[in-house]
Amino acid sequence: MKSPIALLASLLDDFRRLNPDVKGLDRDLDTIKKRFENEGYGFLTVALLSLDEALLVGLSTGKFTCPSHFKRVRRGTIPRFLSGMFCEVFEPLSGILKDNADVGVLKCIRELLRLFKKIQLQQDEVDKLHSEAVTEFFRCDELAKQVILPDRLDHLIGRVSKLILPTLSSKPVHEGMFRHGPGAVYEGLSANQKWKALLNSVKNAEFDLETYGYDLFEVGLSDLSERSQIVNSTSLVTFVCGASSSKARLISVPKSSTSRRTITVEPVLNQFRQQGLMTLLRESISECGVLSKSLDLTDQTHNQKLALEGSLLDNWATIDLKSASDLLSVKLVESVFRHQGSFFDLMMDCRSSSVESDLAATEHLGKFAGMGNALTFPVQSICFAVTCIAAILDVGGQQPTYWNVRRAARHIRVFGDDIIISKRYAHQCVDWLHAVGLKVNVKKSFLEGNFKESCGVDAFRGVDITPLYISHRPDATVATPELIANYVSLSNLSWLRGLYSFSNSLREVVEDLLRKRLPLVSRRSGALGWHSRVDAMNPHKWDRSTHQFRTRTFAIAPLKRKDELHGMAALLKFFHKPRPQVKAYGEGYSSRDLHLSHIFPLTEDVDHLSSTQIRYKNRICARWVPTRVFGTD
Repeated sequence: MKSPIALLASLLDDFRRLNPDVKGLDRDLDTIKKRFENEGYGFLTVALLSLDEALLVGLSTGKFTCPSHFKRVRRGTIPRFLSGMFCEVFEPLSGILKDNADVGVLKCIRELLRLFKKIQLQQDEVDKLHSEAVTEFFRCDELAKQVILPDRLDHLIGRVSKLILPTLSSKPVHEGMFRHGPGAVYEGLSANQKWKALLNSVKNAEFDLETYGYDLFEVGLSDLSERSQIVNSTSLVTFVCGASSSKARLISVPKSSTSRRTITVEPVLNQFRQQGLMTLLRESISECGVLSKSLDLTDQTHNQKLALEGSLLDNWATIDLKSASDLLSVKLVESVFRHQGSFFDLMMDCRSSSVESDLAATEHLGKFAGMGNALTFPVQSICFAVTCIAAILDVGGQQPTYWNVRRAARHIRVFGDDIIISKRYAHQCVDWLHAVGLKVNVKKSFLEGNFKESCGVDAFRGVDITPLYISHRPDATVATPELIANYVSLSNLSWLRGLYSFSNSLREVVEDLLRKRLPLVSRRSGALGWHSRVDAMNPHKWDRSTHQFRTRTFAIAPLKRKDELHGMAALLKFFHKPRPQVKAYGEGYSSRDLHLSHIFPLTEDVDHLSSTQIRYKNRICARWVPTRVFGTD
């Protein structure tokens, strides 16, 4: 394994080649070595990130201010560290952003400063960040309980919400695509055992069977139990102990090297209903003449394109909310969904009202839900959009008529907690968001200037300057499948960006761990291998049965466990699995798509009733894969 210093040295080699006029990179490498020796990974994950945050503020405001833990150049404002690169972007003495700032150099600076942002931490650091995340979750919940919507804002939000989602309440609930989510559940059940638990809930009528369309299934189940001598009417399935319909468990997952994100593990019956209601809500958004102009919860590119446009023309502002889901109060959700009475009742019925963790617990949540609730993402997006639309109407002194609301919706784009809004309404929207109990993340919100950030895209003057991230320590002693996959992906992305030395360093690490050279594979291939600009491939043999070239390489495959499902629970799973849309031969397909995997797609593994995948558990296996993979980039 390589040390992080060796990786950074290869990255600086690429900077020298890409920017031959930049001076002082050898001195910068010496600084990195000395500070890493004294500060360890804290220098890479904290100090460098703080310098990058100062850089982004300078790009947005037009003037750079050096952080206190970096020495400045003599009588200047830029840091001595990377001064040869910083002076290509800012005036060394005044710190003013140059009109002709070198965007290529700027991209290199950010590649270095942000490289270790998402690095995995040691267990003691993980425990500390977990404690901080859980404490923040419950602190935010106390704030959500105290939210009181001002009467004027509540009235205007209500008038706007009356004009949205006209088809939601009229949708038959049983037409939702109900299914189990991929994540864990409170009861700790495996994927197939969730279906047994659902069958048990139907049998015991633990929810409104008629509303959700399970009354006929329950009648058939009862009839079958009476006729069968094999099925015991009192024990159709294994009884699930410890089941809860209102309590969730709080965990945390990695977010970055300095923070973790809290997730609620929902009860199995709650998450099943949440998934179905979520599909109905998303369909209603696409059918709504207002929200369809500002929301597309399946496509981030709308926000990303506007971020690039806003960075060039300074006509859009990007707003990021801090602890968005944790501060989304029940009162705000109730205000926005007040005209969707029946659907709102269903949302609240499948919501976990209490949360427990290893550090604390609460019996009555003030927030709508944690991030583990399938409804949280669409609900918060709608609430933020409605609040901003009301703010836009208020600043313009317009009445909330349908056409005024629809026109206002064109000035905003929302994807979760990422909000893009026309610059002239930005400050008013920030005030309204604060007034309804939310908190704008000042460090990640850019209301003015030529830098914008939204949905993972960092844009400066119309150019994407988003850096790459490494997720695993280069000096790790265990070569996990996740580490190999991350390094292969990072190496390929670096190569396409022209960072050849850095890419080759990562390539050496991977091939040393695997003890085998990886071949060139298509950029569309999911197998492990190296990409090229011309999409070259290394075929190893001709497959006579499928009439195509195949390549021998490694692939990441999920680990499976024995998880048997049979009887009525298996039948229940069958009814909830999406069926492939089969077309007549040649209908709607091009000649290259005429393949059995396109016409008759498999929706499940053939052994899905006997074994299921273990989430987040993978293995590396050698496989023969198709050399050429058809599809679109």
